[in-house]
Amino acid sequence: MNASKKKWALRAVLLLLIALLAVPLSASAASKIKLNKTKITINKGKSYRLKVSGTKRKVKWSSSKRSVAVVNSSGKVTAKKKGTAVITAKVGSKRYRCKVTVKQPVTSVKLNAKSKTLTKGSSCTLKATVRPTNANNRAVTWTSSNKKVATVTSKGKVKAVGKGTAVITAKAKDGSKKYAKCKITVKAKKTSSSSKTLLTLNKTKLTLQKGKTATLKATAPDGVRVTWGSSKPGVVSVSSTGKLTAKAAGSAVIAARRVDGKKTLFCTVTVQAKQSSTAAKPGSGTANAQKFLNILQKYSNQVKADREAGIKWGYSNSSSQAKSTWSAAYSASRSKGVTYCNCALLPRWALREMGVINSANFWGLAGGGIQFRSNVEEQLRKYCDIIRVYKTPNQLLAEGNLRPGDICTWVEYQHTNVYAGNGLWYDSGRGINYDSSEGAFTSFGPSAAINMSGTTVGYIIRFR
Repeated sequence: MNASKKKWALRAVLLLLIALLAVPLSASAASKIKLNKTKITINKGKSYRLKVSGTKRKVKWSSSKRSVAVVNSSGKVTAKKKGTAVITAKVGSKRYRCKVTVKQPVTSVKLNAKSKTLTKGSSCTLKATVRPTNANNRAVTWTSSNKKVATVTSKGKVKAVGKGTAVITAKAKDGSKKYAKCKITVKAKKTSSSSKTLLTLNKTKLTLQKGKTATLKATAPDGVRVTWGSSKPGVVSVSSTGKLTAKAAGSAVIAARRVDGKKTLFCTVTVQAKQSSTAAKPGSGTANAQKFLNILQKYSNQVKADREAGIKWGYSNSSSQAKSTWSAAYSASRSKGVTYCNCALLPRWALREMGVINSANFWGLAGGGIQFRSNVEEQLRKYCDIIRVYKTPNQLLAEGNLRPGDICTWVEYQHTNVYAGNGLWYDSGRGINYDSSEGAFTSFGPSAAINMSGTTVGYIIRFR
């Protein structure tokens, strides 16, 4: 073989070697491309940066569910709402995927009381309201700042163990750092003095309606006989056994006295005149409207008093939360520390208390109409007129066609409320009577909750 042929043979061998080496090198380079995460968990509203390493080629990013998580051109993933999505990084014909789980964190924790005073040895249960209701983890941990004063269980039961103050904290377990606190003041037990143990009386204040009776109980631990007397027998009389009879409106002081004169205790009794029935009567429009308004005012007064006591009346359209009758809502507020109402439910409570309607519902529709369920329209028409007006409150007042006790629906939005007179309304919508920071009503009115010139009454339900 001459030199020229040898030279070409050598070149051929070198080219073959280069070709053989090129295949594993290319495969090796491709195998080094990777995504820094194959799965991540982030909270709603938060972001995370995904990165592709091992290549300088352009990466195309996409999300399988943009309503849950979105990704921009640089791999920044932003969580939009609770759920799962797959983020894909495409490099050439290759795809690299990361599963993203979006969690809904807790946004607020509130307790049913901001402060409580207990006596040593007593207990109470705090209730935590965690929002939103779709948070992944709504559990809270309970802690006490001073366990020598007050302890707390995992269910919020606080026990007063020593005189002083302690702060009970309910903190969201999900890491959102949301919490609420209640200051507990513990007072020492009052020791009974020798004079107090000489006589006990079961009540110091009592209210009765005229014609009603009640019995007071007085006990002398040493068995000494007790005598009874009334400061005004014409208002309240008392028998030798402590039985009271309410005879006339007013107040009287009932005395329970040991016969040896060593101790006398007193109970103030207030007698109220017999109240007229709240039951509605067909054809008694003005009287029925006044009874209706009186009941709404009773509800509003209770909401105000409960707010001061740390009991919350919140807003809800859910039938599982908003009870169909006032008595059921009131009972829930006592047992749970929170209860719920809404705009159409408020007048329905009063109408049920008056016997006008049963459990069937009605409510105002967007556009000013009324939705009637079952035979509630027929029930209403026994006592009320249902009038189509489609005018502003100012127009109706000018015509003399807006009266206290009128139940109104509104054209501009799905809403129902009651005109109280003098430009004021009873309203349990999320308006002027609602404290959004607390998520609770301050009252049900009456208040100036409606723009008198810029809104339109669709229908009026009016006592006939």
